[in-house]
Amino acid sequence: MRRREFLSLGAGIVASHAIDLPSLRAQTTEQATIELAIVNHQVETIDGVVVKALAFERLNATAGPRVPGPVLRVREGTAVRVVVRNSRPEPHGFVIGGIADSRMTIPAGATREVRFTAPQAGTYLYHDDTHASRHLYRLLGLHGAFIVHPSNGATAAGSPTPYSLGRVAAVDPDAVVSISALFNAFGTHPRFPGGKWAPARLDQEYQHQEKIWLFSEIDPKFNRLIKSSGIDQPAMVGSAASLRLSWVPRYFTINGRSGYDLAHEEDVVVRNYIGEPTLLRTIGAGLCHHATHIHGNHLFELAHSILTDDGFVPAAGSGPRTTQPGEVVVHSSLWERDVWPTWPMQIRDMLLPLEVPPDIPDWDRFASRTGQEPFPLRYVMHDHCEMGTTAGGGNYPQGAVTHWEILGPYQGVRA
Repeated sequence: MRRREFLSLGAGIVASHAIDLPSLRAQTTEQATIELAIVNHQVETIDGVVVKALAFERLNATAGPRVPGPVLRVREGTAVRVVVRNSRPEPHGFVIGGIADSRMTIPAGATREVRFTAPQAGTYLYHDDTHASRHLYRLLGLHGAFIVHPSNGATAAGSPTPYSLGRVAAVDPDAVVSISALFNAFGTHPRFPGGKWAPARLDQEYQHQEKIWLFSEIDPKFNRLIKSSGIDQPAMVGSAASLRLSWVPRYFTINGRSGYDLAHEEDVVVRNYIGEPTLLRTIGAGLCHHATHIHGNHLFELAHSILTDDGFVPAAGSGPRTTQPGEVVVHSSLWERDVWPTWPMQIRDMLLPLEVPPDIPDWDRFASRTGQEPFPLRYVMHDHCEMGTTAGGGNYPQGAVTHWEILGPYQGVRA
């Protein structure tokens, strides 16, 4: 059965049960307090160069500072309180793109807090945009992923999804049909012989079926502006335009790392069995465009948002435009992509279906381990914008490059 046929089948199922979808307009009674500090940090790049950075760290936690900052998760409708302590000698800020009530400025040495209600389920970016250039502090490390879980993300048939479909239906009923058809197909359709998608828990930064790929870059001459007495202010950071013209990155990162350092860590590398669909939340936090390309499977593009308030406009053909900065747009047409654009300050939710790769002949024979290669099968992910696969001015492939793995036939429900 072809993709259109199973989506059409799913559409009929959803249409016949659409009345069962919850409206989800009621707020939850949950409350969440997030406590962060802005601190000095150092980042070791792939070729051993150590650069200064600014970082978010959780207060009262053992993990310490990091770039990007900790992954923050809450449920849709939660009453959120964010407390930020600024340990630096210059003012800093905090904002979550698309959540106007989340914005605050923290004077040097001070602590401030902000309260807001968690919005529509989806992927968001928190960062510091208080510098005159609007970009500098984010590029120096002050950014991270903010994930909002649905208050009820199940389809009418009970399949979990990343979005509150009742809320999506009020904006685009066709998106509910498409998302429901896809997620209902997992574990029930011959194309997807495994199980359902399993979301991460609120207390997890990631898990085997949900990863965050946060793209950024490092230009060391900007990191050298960080001093113990404050941030140097040369002409190249006087405005957004001057900063962009001066921006010549030497390191291209995913989750703060490059090249070989991306080849092992569980927060980046997908290692699953056939039929374990995996959500990739891809975020562009730097100043460069990336053409993210993956081998072995096509991915479904589920949703996107664009932080147009940060001065970027998506290229023609990069998908439907948002109506408000940061608005999560769930797609009614689930494009299959092997290359997808990750523009600066743009977010895309992509689903890697973990299908049998089309280049593997006689899969049943191969799956019994009598074929030419043993498991795991490894497929590369790299940047079709060639500069993004380099580091240190030309070391290839030591930039935004990693891989994903097929561990073998589906093994059933995991513990």
